[in-house]
Amino acid sequence: MKLLVLVVFIITNEGTHDVTSMPVSACPPQDVTEEYYNHHQKLGAFKHWAALCTTVHFSKPGKEI
Repeated sequence: MKLLVLVVFIITNEGTHDVTSMPVSACPPQDVTEEYYNHHQKLGAFKHWAALCTTVHFSKPGKEI
């Protein structure tokens, strides 16, 4: 099984981190994502951010021996 996910990494102003992932039907445009998170970063919501959109491959259940 495959699942397309958007993963967002945030480093907060306090130095802690937060990771959020969400299934998506298509990866969002990079420029829209950058605009959204850069805007919130400039407002002081957090220090740093990174995001990636990737396909996660889940293995099929194996037979028990």
